[in-house]
Amino acid sequence: MTFEGSVPLCLECGLCCNGVIFADVKLQLGDGAARLRSLGLPISTPKSEPRTPGFNQPCAALEGCRCRIYAERPKYCRTFDCLILKSVKAGRLETAAALLIIRTARERADKVRRLLLSLGDTDEQVALAARFQRTARRLEEGEFDEQTADAYGELTLAVHDLNVILNDAFYPGG
Repeated sequence: MTFEGSVPLCLECGLCCNGVIFADVKLQLGDGAARLRSLGLPISTPKSEPRTPGFNQPCAALEGCRCRIYAERPKYCRTFDCLILKSVKAGRLETAAALLIIRTARERADKVRRLLLSLGDTDEQVALAARFQRTARRLEEGEFDEQTADAYGELTLAVHDLNVILNDAFYPGG
């Protein structure tokens, strides 16, 4: 998305597609699961109710901060605007300030990723929150040394810092 005299914010961000803001996307009426599968999205239907097909984040169609199926993306992806994007569109936030917030959020997400990797979670195909929860469960169920305890404490604070900026600047209800 581009704005008069501004850089395309979404192309600098990608947080709604890379597993930082969302863990999954549910398909909506008219999305065409078969068509999306043919475009490379691994659409699945949960075994539990409601049985709404969808796909996990990070999105398989995301390349950097660009969607390779942009013209044919699902309805939810077409209609979603994060709070920061809405604020820029409404003139409540300057593009330069929005880009600074995006850069800060991306740095915080990268810190969480690095800490997860240092604690043994290498699965980059799972949303960040799910990776943190999985790592927290694993560590809280076992014994660990002081270095691991320190890294886990740092991870917990990093996740908190990331969640604060996501809640304040990105979540539509924030």
